[in-house]
Amino acid sequence: MKMTQKELSHLIFLSEVVLTGKKKSLMEETLQCLLYIVKSVEEVELPDTVVDQIESLTALIESDLRNENERIQEIRGHLDWSQKGRRKQQD
Repeated sequence: MKMTQKELSHLIFLSEVVLTGKKKSLMEETLQCLLYIVKSVEEVELPDTVVDQIESLTALIESDLRNENERIQEIRGHLDWSQKGRRKQQD
């Protein structure tokens, strides 16, 4: 099945409305639609400016996820330390 340019343009419009309107309740569905499209293509020709923006956003996403993961590990480490301290006090 092929999506027409009109259908793709409508999806772009909806995506921009969700993004600029900060409609977080619809973000998951929007990302899912875009993910299906991206997964269905092997290669795509994009202007350099778009590639630059994608690379910048990708770096931001990776950095944020890395920071979140480090923070979670730090919290778990403190929780483990607290639990070990309690066990020693109980012994």
